[in-house]
Amino acid sequence: MFLVRVAALAAPRIPLRLLGRGRAAMSTAQPLKSVDYEVFGRVQGVCFRMYTEGEAKKVGVVGWVKNTSKGTVTGQVQGPEEKVNSIQPVITNWQLLNSP
Repeated sequence: MFLVRVAALAAPRIPLRLLGRGRAAMSTAQPLKSVDYEVFGRVQGVCFRMYTEGEAKKVGVVGWVKNTSKGTVTGQVQGPEEKVNSIQPVITNWQLLNSP
């Protein structure tokens, strides 16, 4: 089973893998959106964080992603609303794209 929960999360301060490092600041011509997410299922040890980072760079959003001690992955995506909306299905469909 693979679930994605989008909500505000309080997380302990540990090193995070940042998405879209080194990119120029985003234009504020479009409304900006920030989404916190937690992904459940087989997401650790299968390059989910690396995949998410690559997709975020392609779409042009920034944020962070990290493994949790519960076996889930949490993260945040920020950017123009249209771009954030376009990456949400990428995160949601991870299991479908990578199931045996």
